[in-house]
Amino acid sequence: MKKQIEQLSAYEPGLSPRALKESYGIEGELYKLASNENLYGPSPKVNEAIQAHLDELQFYPETGSPLIKEAISKHLNVDASRILFGAGLDEVILMISRAVLTPGDKIVTSEMTFGQYYHNATVEAANVAQVPMQNGCFDLEGILAEIDDDTKLVWLCNPNNPTGTYFTHEELQHFLTRVPSHVPVIIDEAYVEFVTAEDFPDTLALQEQFTNAFLLRTFSKAYGLAGMRIGYVVAAKEAIEKWNIIRPPFNVGRLSEYAALAALEDQKYLASIREHNAQERAKFFELAVSDRFYPSQTNFVYINTDKPHDLYEAFLNVGCITREFPKGVRVTIGFPEQNDKMIEVLKSFEF
Repeated sequence: MKKQIEQLSAYEPGLSPRALKESYGIEGELYKLASNENLYGPSPKVNEAIQAHLDELQFYPETGSPLIKEAISKHLNVDASRILFGAGLDEVILMISRAVLTPGDKIVTSEMTFGQYYHNATVEAANVAQVPMQNGCFDLEGILAEIDDDTKLVWLCNPNNPTGTYFTHEELQHFLTRVPSHVPVIIDEAYVEFVTAEDFPDTLALQEQFTNAFLLRTFSKAYGLAGMRIGYVVAAKEAIEKWNIIRPPFNVGRLSEYAALAALEDQKYLASIREHNAQERAKFFELAVSDRFYPSQTNFVYINTDKPHDLYEAFLNVGCITREFPKGVRVTIGFPEQNDKMIEVLKSFEF
């Protein structure tokens, strides 16, 4: 085994509703609000598409996901040769890390962001610089200061998981003008479809100016396809050609591709998800204790507290499973009745 694996642990998603009921002696329904899933689910067209192709399960999928690649190419107006698909963004991050990093290389990212950037760099024996956040936001100036001759990848998450915060188009553009052109900047926009802020970056437009700016997106969040595992990167053609060598030949399942096609087609449904989420998200920020929340452009809210486990258990006592962190709790925005339960807890919790 690689020695560096000893400092890592396998991903632990948390206890299931069944296990939590047994552990806490809870009766009644538990709501899973810990994984930032779109609880409304995917477009009804997705179920229709899956049903229509159930007789194809005995066949391997087409390698490279050509159908959804062409659809995304038209949807984003980018050449198909610049798109690479993976079994969720987890696999895309793994493929990029494996293709680029060698022992002693360096990645630069933020503290308190998506852990797979760190995880995969460590597997490849690369060094990781994690720049402290500023009020729950990426410190782009601090990240820029960490870039040196050993830096092979810069990872930015926008909006960020788990804080929900974002940096603007102007801030990203100013940052990219000062990053050496040979250093890839990977911008993870897994939650972009939930964004309502008008000054959020148009990363696709910035790619026309900065060939080292690469974009990650997924069908797992707003599109409601977390269980189908399909995400992608938009990058320079030359990078895609190299990363494609790492890609397993049949990494995206046949049904996942059909599901993504149907979900992408139904942009009206996606817009309704964004609207529902924004309306429910606003309820949290109307609370008197909202000064303890990081501003969010996602389908979750991060609550700062010195008593995260107490708050986690308070949510659990009203049937809501949330995600506990060392200095806070992240709650997924769910249906109105679920959000109302969490809001009542927040009104009475002694921070």
